[in-house]
Amino acid sequence: MEASGPRRGSRLALTVGLMAIFGGLWLFLDAQGVGVPPFKRLWPTLLLLGAGAALADLLFLSRRPQAAGWTVTWLGFGVLGFTLTLGYTNWRKILDWLPTVPTIFGLSLLATWLAEGRRNDNLVIAGGVLIGLGLVGFAARFDFLQRILPSAQVAWAVLLLAGGGYLVWRTLAQARR
Repeated sequence: MEASGPRRGSRLALTVGLMAIFGGLWLFLDAQGVGVPPFKRLWPTLLLLGAGAALADLLFLSRRPQAAGWTVTWLGFGVLGFTLTLGYTNWRKILDWLPTVPTIFGLSLLATWLAEGRRNDNLVIAGGVLIGLGLVGFAARFDFLQRILPSAQVAWAVLLLAGGGYLVWRTLAQARR
């Protein structure tokens, strides 16, 4: 650790360290005959360890707001990984779970925005668009969501109107200052 604070690589070192401990523990227990689940079912745990490392970085090490976004990203992909390995979703039905990806990234941007103290409006706009894209993707795949959510065209219209309206309002508000 430097005098000015933790190095930028602290989150990566923490992540790799936690993953190595997990892998070593799993291998040791397996070698001792302990009935551990096969690694093909446990690999998403590595992603959840990444979430824990990013959260520790946010709370105890660098306190960088981006660590909040990384926490949500690792956590989201870890949960998605478990839904795939445990059979709740299927690798072959990629279109059923693919909208989760922009949703995870959108939530990550919103987490970063909140951790920054709501200073960067571009993060909330991009996050909202990505979450909207995910919702539209889910609505196109599932009948019960199609009944609840508007059509894709209406959803995009609402997203564009809200985003554009916000940008115009923000620009005019800044011009008055």
